[in-house]
Order: sequence, then structure tokens, then C-alpha cells
Amino acid sequence: MTKSQFIVVKHEAKRAGLHFDLRFIMPKSNLWMSFAVRKGVPTEPGKKVLAARTHDHSKEEALFVGEIKEGYGAGKLTKWDGGPCDIIKFGTGHIVIEFKGSKIKGIYHLINTGVVDRNYKKQTFMLFKGKAVQEMVGDRGAPKSGMLSRNPPGDTQEVEMDDEEADKQQTKPLKWSIS
Repeated sequence: MTKSQFIVVKHEAKRAGLHFDLRFIMPKSNLWMSFAVRKGVPTEPGKKVLAARTHDHSKEEALFVGEIKEGYGAGKLTKWDGGPCDIIKFGTGHIVIEFKGSKIKGIYHLINTGVVDRNYKKQTFMLFKGKAVQEMVGDRGAPKSGMLSRNPPGDTQEVEMDDEEADKQQTKPLKWSIS
């Protein structure tokens, strides 16, 4: 487990529209990993939202709030939440973080979908709040019965998807495992 910090910025972008930027310091790095989350970070278990990976940010960029006057990100940025977090798992296909903010608290998963976002030209992830680790594993640390395995996509063909198609993807039932 790696101690880290996170911030969620409400971004009222002129071009990309309203979305939230979820950012956290990556393990063994000074860079902040960033995801654009159009539908907001879910606060209750069970709701899955699409999170498009964006470019890594310096600390100054990641924590910036105010007005961007020009360019793709032009618009108003306000801090929505932030604070400490623990990165429990950090891999290319699955990231697990425990957020300790005032609005988002608990275990969250980012699962790589294998689909590339048309706007950002980056991987998309399903973001959702999970159960506490103790609730997810049995006495021996194995998943409780009823939890089925879903391997994250591996070497997949890149696919572009618009917002409407992304919304359809979010409603498909997925089966998850912890590993």
C-alpha cells in the first residue's frame, strides 16, 4: 500500500463541457495521474462511470483552480474534494484506491476497459466505489462465493467510442474479481 494524495476538480470546460477531473499522485513518482469523469465520481457502491485517462500532471497543474482562458481545457476549475488516499493496487489494468476525502470516502476501483477515448486518445476505465476489503474477501483472503472473475483486457485492438456508445457500455453488467 502506498500513501498518496488526491484531488477532484469540477471543470466547467467551454469545449469539453462539465466534467470532473480525478487526480492522484502515482506511486514512486511526483506526477499526478488524471482521469476526466463526465458523470462525476460516484459516492455510492453500485454505480459505474466511465473515466477517460488524460495526461499526467505536475503538482502545480494538478492542484490548479481558477480560470483557464484559452485552449482545449479553457473554462472554470473549482476544487470539489481532496485529501489523503492509499493506493492499494496500481497496475495497467486495475487500480484500487482508498480515498479519505470529505465527499468521496472508501475503496474505489479503476478497471481498464480496453477502449480508447476519441477525444483524449487515451484508455478509458470504469470507475466505481467498491465494498470495504473485509466485506469482499472471506477468512482466507479469497473472494466470497458469488464473486466471479473478469480478467482486464490485455493486448486489445484500440476502438474509438463517442459519449452515447460509452453510456451504453456503462450499463452492461460486468463481473469483477479482486486480485
